[in-house]
Amino acid sequence: MNRKGKLYFRYGTMGSAKTALLLTTAYNFEERKVGYICLKPVVDTREHRNVIRSRIGIERSCEWIYSETDLFRFARKLFTREGKILDWMLIDEAQFLSADQVDQLSRVVDEFGVNVICYGLRTDFTSHLFEGSKRLFEIADTIDEIKSTCNCGNKTIVNARLDGAGNFVNEGAVVEIGGDELYVAALEFIDDEPDTDVAQS
Repeated sequence: MNRKGKLYFRYGTMGSAKTALLLTTAYNFEERKVGYICLKPVVDTREHRNVIRSRIGIERSCEWIYSETDLFRFARKLFTREGKILDWMLIDEAQFLSADQVDQLSRVVDEFGVNVICYGLRTDFTSHLFEGSKRLFEIADTIDEIKSTCNCGNKTIVNARLDGAGNFVNEGAVVEIGGDELYVAALEFIDDEPDTDVAQS
């Protein structure tokens, strides 16, 4: 096969316009009649139908990726049904992919020559890598940071979680879907626990 694809990982903190960039890319492909498909892990339950929606209000239908989805088999069936190999696969919320699913995407790139762009977060609210993001950092051909700015004027680095009173929290389930009411992109990881050594001195 003469086609040669690449696996891209474009990551950023919450609110860095990752989804908007994906949707803009899809729109440009559609205008140029380039074959593509949008996908998103079903872990993101904010939508009750299979759409990718940006904070700025634009949306596009997509295929859902389930925990048991084999993305190489999915792509092979899709290309057989379409009668052609699509040029691009655009994946939102890629941090929720399993390591195996990222490997399956890499196989799609290598065997079909498809370009795959994964958009997602780098780390969770405790500053640990998501499984999908970790594997993408390990094997992606191209890695790009989508930068955004903190209220202090510096680049955001972490996705901090808030409680009902707006305080930062550093424990709880890794996956808890939410928006501005639950998360805020910040310059650094913030631990609201008091320093016991300082408190006792």
